[in-house]
Amino acid sequence: MNLLAKAESFAEYIVTYFFRHSSGPIQPVRVARELSKVMLKNKQVSISNVYVPNLYTVYLHQNDYSVLESFGETFRVELAKHLYDEGREMGFTFLTPPLVEIKVGENISSGRLKIKGEFAHSLVVPWYIEEENNSDETEHLEKTTVLVNDVKKASSLESDLSRKRHYYLEIIKGNDLGKVYYLDQKEVTVGRNQDCDIKVNDMEVSRQHFRLVFKNNRWLVQDLGSTNGTYVNKLRVDRYLVNHGDKIRAGQTHFRFNIDK
Repeated sequence: MNLLAKAESFAEYIVTYFFRHSSGPIQPVRVARELSKVMLKNKQVSISNVYVPNLYTVYLHQNDYSVLESFGETFRVELAKHLYDEGREMGFTFLTPPLVEIKVGENISSGRLKIKGEFAHSLVVPWYIEEENNSDETEHLEKTTVLVNDVKKASSLESDLSRKRHYYLEIIKGNDLGKVYYLDQKEVTVGRNQDCDIKVNDMEVSRQHFRLVFKNNRWLVQDLGSTNGTYVNKLRVDRYLVNHGDKIRAGQTHFRFNIDK
């Protein structure tokens, strides 16, 4: 049971009673609830997505900070995961998985808190990277113990899935307007280099500009350190899970990510 769950029953009583009648220390569950409010309050609606902040900074009085900081990194990670799960359940889009920071604020009374939500385009999220690495290691371990017959069954199933759903990029603006590229492998590199899976005729595109990675039945766009950046729906991104109809821009070339069912 995680830290927030352990504190839930006791904190419910504290939140409904203690906070109304005292200025005592802030409880973990209250922080989680206030973070959710900030996420909802700061959502931005685009044509195809509803974006919410991915960087949250919680400012506290020194006494409250000392108490919550004693929980360590685990607490901040659980808060971030709570936001991530809640946001995805509501259909919101994060520029990156969220990150929660806790700091001492100025002119904040004990028992009070202030939260700042921001949209950060280039944000390194250690907890998400660690989970992805663990997932990759587990997947690799499982692959090494699979029998030949199981491999054949998996290949057959994957083939069936590919027949039902086709993913492709369509150039909707640029020198190669109208070209369509089907994503028929789990990793596709896009750039000017001849070795790229999708070669783009655009001098503002880097040699290896971005790649698309298929994982957990979703496509992830990942910038490869390009000079001019990778944009999804006009937002510069490092990593982004794309949905049907999302527009990806590299240099002066605009792609649309499509799914045929």
